[in-house]
Amino acid sequence: SAERSFATARIHTTIFLNQHSDVCRKHTIHCPNKKDHEAIPILKRGQKPRACDACFHSKQSCDTSDPCERCVSRKLACTYHRLEDAPSVATDSSASSTAVGTPTNNNDKDRTKITVAFLLGLTNPNSENILEFLASEAAARTEGDGLDSSMRPVVPAPFPPSLPVDQDFAAFIPYPFATGFVPESIDYLYAMSGLAETSGLTASLIHTPTSSYDSAIFESRAAMIVSELEELHHALKICDPWYDGAFDRVAATSVFSVENLCMFAATYFRVSHIDFPILHRPDFGTDRTTKELLIAVAVSGALRSPPSDDALAARGYLSLIEEYIFRRLHRLIPNGVTPEWTHELEASLQAAVMIHSVQFFRNDMATRRKNRTQRLPVLVQAVRCLGLAQTRHAPLFQYDEFVRNESRIRLATWMALADWQQTGMFNVPSMISTSEMTCDLPCPLELWDASDAEEYHEIANAKGFNPARRIVSLKHCMDALMSDSWNGLGSFPFQDINATDLQILIFGINGMVLTANLMGVLGPSTRSLSRAISRWEAMWETIQGRMDPTVFEKSGMVRYNTELCWAAKQIIKVAISGDRSSAYMQKVGHESLVELHEFVRQYRDI
Repeated sequence: SAERSFATARIHTTIFLNQHSDVCRKHTIHCPNKKDHEAIPILKRGQKPRACDACFHSKQSCDTSDPCERCVSRKLACTYHRLEDAPSVATDSSASSTAVGTPTNNNDKDRTKITVAFLLGLTNPNSENILEFLASEAAARTEGDGLDSSMRPVVPAPFPPSLPVDQDFAAFIPYPFATGFVPESIDYLYAMSGLAETSGLTASLIHTPTSSYDSAIFESRAAMIVSELEELHHALKICDPWYDGAFDRVAATSVFSVENLCMFAATYFRVSHIDFPILHRPDFGTDRTTKELLIAVAVSGALRSPPSDDALAARGYLSLIEEYIFRRLHRLIPNGVTPEWTHELEASLQAAVMIHSVQFFRNDMATRRKNRTQRLPVLVQAVRCLGLAQTRHAPLFQYDEFVRNESRIRLATWMALADWQQTGMFNVPSMISTSEMTCDLPCPLELWDASDAEEYHEIANAKGFNPARRIVSLKHCMDALMSDSWNGLGSFPFQDINATDLQILIFGINGMVLTANLMGVLGPSTRSLSRAISRWEAMWETIQGRMDPTVFEKSGMVRYNTELCWAAKQIIKVAISGDRSSAYMQKVGHESLVELHEFVRQYRDI
């Protein structure tokens, strides 16, 4: 009942607040009902805020420089009045006396440090799934976007009855914060008008856009997906001694109902498509949508959806869905055979790449080990045997052929990115080399999302895109960055480079740096790699400076290219210095994010 759900919510709220005294203190500061004579609790732990006024009020990460990079890009006045005017709290007379004439902190020193908040959040080993952090980031980026007049409020689901009392309370905070619970989120929650006066989190805080998909198209697929998942579950129970999954048909039917499939898919395209654009958006939700691709998109969207019983329960089916998708891919690409490129094969490979990316983001050792030793090699081999990394666009434009080739290019590119991401996360050699990436670079996302040739040309003309000038490969770009001669951006293989191109390049550079270090050739390669990083930085500053601040703030993960560049430079610096104090540098092939997280924390101020 609603009363029991509310009572359960209050129990979890009490447990959470009792375990986090600093949160209680924040509440005491912000609560409009506090009395004047009530003392503020002593601050015993936690960092003091250092963000500039603009970043603090917009709840964005701040590099604490003066002026900060974000204010410069947004053309805002960068001030720190909030910190300079903040009164210090004396705990007793002795503390007051010792504080006189002694600076309590060094803001100028703090402001010179580069922010690596994104890397710290991305590598947080305490998150169940890295996508939780990305959901919070995407929510801040897309809040208010893509919503139409048909959006409707969604009542928060009660806490699942099986939830342990010590599970992260942040999982049930309303979207956009979801489980990406950070101090800035707490500040925002307490600053929201009227929130402190309520006894619980209200339904009015959550709004979910309605789906634009026709549920009739998914109706037969939804029933078949549940039936086939149940059949696979029973088969695994018999033939796989390590399989310990559970399957309830009634629960699965609820989780993967037609309505949920449509809603989860809408969420995926709203918050994930910008960073993982391997699907041709206009084709999804049509009769051409396969079961494998539908369930992959749905479960990916569920992980980044507002918390509800069905969205949370979808996580329990991840391993079964992964097996379901990869078995289908194996039937289409049997060992020793190079099959014809068909729509069915394309969709199956898209689903496999998608579920692989979801699974390697899970902070689970068994899943991570299976992903790297079994799933990743299969996908890399598929990309190679199908020749995806050598796909080039035809000189004469034809829309259908463009979509076909662009899909192959994006599969190869984002498969390489997935490999290089795991190379950095777990300190392992990359499986895909930059030299084999001779396919064209992906086209601008706006052109990829065009529904037909007419819309394609309209967007190209309106935005000044000239795809003919982008027929260049990642290998060509990397060769230019590594070459002995360099005349600036003008000497680059093409001039229409964008932020996504640079993100692909910096991931490739990171993969090269880490692999060179593990293979023992980083020393002789340091000069060329450092030179490539320096050239990349100059290009990134130029491209970032050209971007409209509003567009930049909503550009997805490319906003954090600077932190990826920082990682490449730090790996070189630490490796060349011979510093082995970091656990990350002591072993090849980590199965946890702890080592990388501590590496970032250890060297972020150097």
